[in-house]
Amino acid sequence: MPNMRELERWMGTGQVSKKLGRSRQGTINLAADKRLRAVKTGAGWLYDPQSVVEFLEREKALREGEK
Repeated sequence: MPNMRELERWMGTGQVSKKLGRSRQGTINLAADKRLRAVKTGAGWLYDPQSVVEFLEREKALREGEK
């Protein structure tokens, strides 16, 4: 579980969905499926920015491997 200081820099669902080019629900599904490091709070999901970057890198590698 991340500490409060770490959570201050985490991103909301709207920010992450724009960065990933996915719907809000699609982003939440990635968190629920543990494909992104995230925590569910009373106000909604918060996402680890490093996890988002790593997810994008994995997705890019997969796309390049398909070519």
